[in-house]
Amino acid sequence: MKYDFLLPMKKLFLGLGIAFLLIGCQQQETSKNSSQGPLQIGGLAPLTGDLASLGTQTKNLGNLYAKKINAEGGIHGRNLEIIWEDGKCNPGDAAKATQKLVNIDKVSIIFGGNCSGETLGAAPITEKKEVILFSSISTSPEITKAGDFVFRNAPSDSSQGKILAEYVNENFEKVGILTQQTDYAVGVGNTFKEHFSGEFIEESFLDNESDFKTRITKLKGENLDALFINSNSPQKFEIIVKQLQEQNWSKPIFLNEISSNAESARKYSDFLTEVGTVGVNFLPPKSEELKNTLQEYTDKFGHEAPYESYLAATIDGMKIIAQVLQEVDDPNDTKAIRDALYNTQNFSGLFGTYSFDENGDVNISHQLLSFDGENFIPLQE
Repeated sequence: MKYDFLLPMKKLFLGLGIAFLLIGCQQQETSKNSSQGPLQIGGLAPLTGDLASLGTQTKNLGNLYAKKINAEGGIHGRNLEIIWEDGKCNPGDAAKATQKLVNIDKVSIIFGGNCSGETLGAAPITEKKEVILFSSISTSPEITKAGDFVFRNAPSDSSQGKILAEYVNENFEKVGILTQQTDYAVGVGNTFKEHFSGEFIEESFLDNESDFKTRITKLKGENLDALFINSNSPQKFEIIVKQLQEQNWSKPIFLNEISSNAESARKYSDFLTEVGTVGVNFLPPKSEELKNTLQEYTDKFGHEAPYESYLAATIDGMKIIAQVLQEVDDPNDTKAIRDALYNTQNFSGLFGTYSFDENGDVNISHQLLSFDGENFIPLQE
């Protein structure tokens, strides 16, 4: 009991310790969101899996453009940093990545996803937290109604499926459809079937499937006029085409935007040109800026950008984000950012001049393309 006089001192030191700890935590949190530190936004893309090449391109471009912004003074004097997470091209993994970006990293904007499934998996989370979700590539029609904080500068598959169906209506009466069970491919397929006036036989397949011989044999026996390959990745497209060639498929083929990939098509150039192949995509107009951007990508990363249209859309998307962040007073005020996006009209980018509508969509459409053995070029009808 002779040391009782120390108890008040122990309590004092304990109280001071807790106080300093709380101050330290507050300073750490303040530092993270301080106007003196970097401005961090989230990035969501498939960095692994079948579409890793697309996700890697998006990440490369996002980081490259952020460096350009920072070299010009940043956003309100702050360097822009992107925290990238792997959405793996599916809703579940995208949701987990989004939870981390929103709840741990405390970002006010997420640039992504790439795949429609990623964007649709992230949207309920970002919408609840009033965080901006901005995609430059996701095209599912469902994204139109995904929320008030969801934007994209890519066209909806409602235009892709419709123009494909209109083309098929004019040229074929009975078609087969091979559809991968993903949000993107199902969205394209549903819109196509809604506008197609003829007869169709559809075969669906899962992500982990790689043997389509039985399905191809079945479709060959249906006396079809053409086949719609509605896959979600160039890799799946290549497997299907290889097996079609092995089974002597001879009818015309038409493709969604993902499959309208020149790099993949060139591997089966003779076969695809012999049967006749028509694709669809949203293409930026040829310009000196686009040419220079493509060359810059090649010089910087040692290979050509595998997705030209997505490259242009990604650059435009980053420019739009930078523009609205410069416009608002507080880069953490997501309602102000949302309003600035809705008010972004007649934006001039690699895709020309376009604006956002009341759903956060833009007035860009897909167009029909034919494969000439080397590239997909605008279809001359």
